[in-house]
Amino acid sequence: MRILQFEVFRKEIADFPPEAREDIFSLVARFINGERLNNRDFKTFKIDKLTKIQEFKAKDARGNWRAISTIVNDDMLVFIYAFHKKSQALLEKDKTVIRNRIRRIEL
Repeated sequence: MRILQFEVFRKEIADFPPEAREDIFSLVARFINGERLNNRDFKTFKIDKLTKIQEFKAKDARGNWRAISTIVNDDMLVFIYAFHKKSQALLEKDKTVIRNRIRRIEL
């Protein structure tokens, strides 16, 4: 599986603490290698009928960090959004950002 990162995603994840960023990328490598990740570190779900995403999770003393991706054409993992999660549920504003970025994917 190939990996693609939106430029805006790169800027967002660059603002993560280094340890959280390392944890996220470690999870991504394990996922790409076929390892089944536990729910504490990773979740796949739909935010609406048409939008399925993967959420890679890292936690540190400053809070919860998330990297959001989607799978395109069954062979590409596209990272579209990275953020500091401050609530239990995914906020509607975050869902809107995710949907808008997925619509912009051109392969």
